[in-house]
Amino acid sequence: MEMVLDQACSSCGSSRLPDGNFCLFCGDLLSEPAARKELPSVDGSGPAVAADSPSDTVAYAGFWLRAWAGAIDVCIEVLGALLLTWAIDFALGRYRHLLGLSSEESKFAAGYAFVPILAVGSWLYCAFTESSSWRATLGKRLLGLQVITADGGRTSFGQATVRHLMKFLSLFCLTIGFMMSGWTKRRQALHDIPSDCLVIRTPVARFSLGNQASSIPESRL
Repeated sequence: MEMVLDQACSSCGSSRLPDGNFCLFCGDLLSEPAARKELPSVDGSGPAVAADSPSDTVAYAGFWLRAWAGAIDVCIEVLGALLLTWAIDFALGRYRHLLGLSSEESKFAAGYAFVPILAVGSWLYCAFTESSSWRATLGKRLLGLQVITADGGRTSFGQATVRHLMKFLSLFCLTIGFMMSGWTKRRQALHDIPSDCLVIRTPVARFSLGNQASSIPESRL
């Protein structure tokens, strides 16, 4: 019976991968035997439980922090796409006669260009910033969030791309995929799970006044 429990997630019942500590489907920590190991005690009197893993001390970003950061990023992406669309419209208005376009055709072409500009621009924006040394988009950086891998490293451009594309799955599932960051144990949304990424809160900056310095402790969400 213990072996069966050790091979399945207690939250969703899905089978885990070999040597996995986290469920591939819901992102939750697996059962206690899989997540911790017993080490012999120093005095030899009995087994001692191993110290918590680094993931146990990480402050994960909850749903509302991520929602505010996402809203800031969407505004930045839309503003950038509008500026590029306006530049295309201006250029076509000046040189449409060279392309044999009428005024209405040039306006239509500029308006149609907004959609692919927004799609490609949002992908490049998220993938480059989250795989950079910032590990965050501008919205996440403003709110003190970072995107990291499960082992604490920086995401690659490919991982950030997969994570971004999977956001469409989170969106098409009646946005439930985004809401999952409010109840999974590692606060993972649906699009975080395939690339095994985490969104964490970074340490709060210290504010110094003269020779004294104070800091606000991080709270775990």
